Amino acid sequence: MTRNSPRLGRIPSILTFSLAALVLAAACGGGGGQQNSGGGFKGTKKVGYSGALTGQSALYGKAVSQTLKLAMDDLNAKGGVNGYKMEPVIYDDGTTVDKATANFRELILQDNVQAAFGPVTSAQCQATSPIAKQNKTLFLSATCNSYQLSTEPDLINPYFTSVVPNTYMEGTAAGRFVAKLGSKRTFIVSPKYLFGVSETNAFVASLKRANPSAQIVNPESTWYVPFPTNPRWDSTINAIQSFKPDLIYTNIFAADEINFVQQAQQVDPDFFKKYPFVDLSSVDELRALGNAYPIGMHLYMRAPFFAINNQRMNDFVKRYKERFNEEPSDWAVLDYDAAMMWGQAANAAKSFDADKVIKQIVGHSFQSLRGYSFTIRAGDQQADVGETIGTTADSGGKYKFPILKDAQNLKGSDLIMPKQLMQELRDGKCEKDGNPTTTDFALCPSWKQG
Repeated sequence: MTRNSPRLGRIPSILTFSLAALVLAAACGGGGGQQNSGGGFKGTKKVGYSGALTGQSALYGKAVSQTLKLAMDDLNAKGGVNGYKMEPVIYDDGTTVDKATANFRELILQDNVQAAFGPVTSAQCQATSPIAKQNKTLFLSATCNSYQLSTEPDLINPYFTSVVPNTYMEGTAAGRFVAKLGSKRTFIVSPKYLFGVSETNAFVASLKRANPSAQIVNPESTWYVPFPTNPRWDSTINAIQSFKPDLIYTNIFAADEINFVQQAQQVDPDFFKKYPFVDLSSVDELRALGNAYPIGMHLYMRAPFFAINNQRMNDFVKRYKERFNEEPSDWAVLDYDAAMMWGQAANAAKSFDADKVIKQIVGHSFQSLRGYSFTIRAGDQQADVGETIGTTADSGGKYKFPILKDAQNLKGSDLIMPKQLMQELRDGKCEKDGNPTTTDFALCPSWKQG
């Protein structure tokens, strides 16, 4: 079920509940798998998602909400979870923190969801993860990815787990990528909130380690733009033209990325030829801009289906497109993996209890649409998942948007944060005067040792 706004308290009466249970039992009599002796599901259980169906990140929320419907149907086709039919409850948060917080409270306290899928932005997850922790509800992160969600003492949540490369992993991948490109003068533009700051910090540290002579041409005070940004990007475009860098690094995304590309091309049709980009992107941005998406853009992506060729992925793409009339975005792939991981773990635990299910997640490996098994390690409960890098090129008519040429699927084991570094972050050894807002990987003792 999908709701555009949170409901006020609606607690079913015992009579209503009983009648609903009778109807459900009659309707589900033909199911298979883990079911009761009567041949049907034991009942219905719910998982929840508060996502951006509107607002800055609406492209992403749409993909996740569609995927959760498909994933729950796939679990139900195999008997459900612990014999129960699974139903997704989906709320729109408008890409705002306040609405995501209110939605999470309703999902957990009124809808009694067995697991909650994290919102799009890290700021939203920063606000909602503590709610899940307080109520002992599993929090599955497949989009928001700031490493602070699992290293900042105030945010550490024993019920949190991530199947998306975090900002350390992505920033590291981007920094190494730029170093290999040989850029000498890089311009930075990033969204000013938890995600943008932490990913940019990892990018700069990784770039300077790989290429100490690399120069960031614009002052650090100008790296960050408000999030969500003003729809106009004139000042940033003018600054790039003024500094004349040989490369721009950015992790702006969704509506911000689309607006920037369109406005820069209006200023100069050859803008992206003169100023090559290394940018975080996804199938959603490629599809939204279509043939207007610049060719020759260097992208790092989380799970582009067209660069990942295996039977599981190909089957998923086929079924997703048949149902939703479009190819799955990166977010669809990631959240499907998260949903299947949770279903497998809950069945293994023979329980929906979060303490029991998380024990079947941490330290265990799970099959992925991305062509490999991933493991959720103890400590930060982060999956060793990879990143894809490449350069945009025409798809030759296969898709209505560009794809990546020379795509490389980087290994998560090469990107995941070293445990010593993770502990130093938790101990406050990577910041100035005990101020967590000054965290810098270059300050970490193990980073300095190289």
